[in-house]
Amino acid sequence: MNNYVITIGRELGSGGKAIGEIIAKQLNIPIYDSHLIDMAARESGFNPELFKEADEKSSKGLASTMMRSITSPFSSLSNYYSNSVSNESLFQVQTDIILKKAETENCIIVGRCGDYILRNHPRHLRVFIRADYDDRVKFVCDHDGVSPAKARQIIDKTDNQRSEYHNLYSETNWGDSRAYDICINSSLLGLEGTAEFLQNFARKYLKIE
Repeated sequence: MNNYVITIGRELGSGGKAIGEIIAKQLNIPIYDSHLIDMAARESGFNPELFKEADEKSSKGLASTMMRSITSPFSSLSNYYSNSVSNESLFQVQTDIILKKAETENCIIVGRCGDYILRNHPRHLRVFIRADYDDRVKFVCDHDGVSPAKARQIIDKTDNQRSEYHNLYSETNWGDSRAYDICINSSLLGLEGTAEFLQNFARKYLKIE
C-alpha cells in the first residue's frame, strides 16, 4: 500500500479542521470531516440526521467491543452491520468508509477515532492539535458569534463528548500524547504556521515526494 493518510484529533477552538484544510490544499489531497456523515448515510441508507445526532458523541452505558473484534484493520465491516440503528451501528458504517478511503487514496481524516481505526495503516501520521484555552474561547466566539461565557460552555461540552466518544470506541485516550505521533499547540504558530510545520513534518515522516 503506497498511499498515505493523516488523522487529526483536535480540541474545539484549536483550529484543527482549518489547519487540516490548509494542509490538504498544500498536499493536494481530500480532507474528510463532516463529509463522512453524508457518505455514511448514502452507503447505509440511514437518515443523515441519525449520524449528525451520534457524530463524535458516545452512547453512555454501552461497552463497545466492535473494534476489538476486527481481525484485519482493512477488512470490510459489512457483516457487522446490525438491523437496529444504534450508535454502534452508525459508528461501524462510518468506520467502514474511513477504512476504504485510507486504503484507496491519500487523504486527511479529522476526528471520528481515525487515529485508532487506522492504527495499522503502514503510512499513517497521527496528529493531535490543542491550543491555549483563551485562544480557543476567542476562536469559538468569532466562529460562532457567541459570548465568551457561551463559548466556554460549548468548548467544555464538545471536548467532553469527543473524549467520551474516542475513549469508548478505542483502546487509547483522547488527547493522550502517547496515542499520537505528534501533538502541537496551535497558539504558538497560528493556523497558517501550524499547518506549514505539520505539512513539512508529514512530508518527511511519510516520505511524500
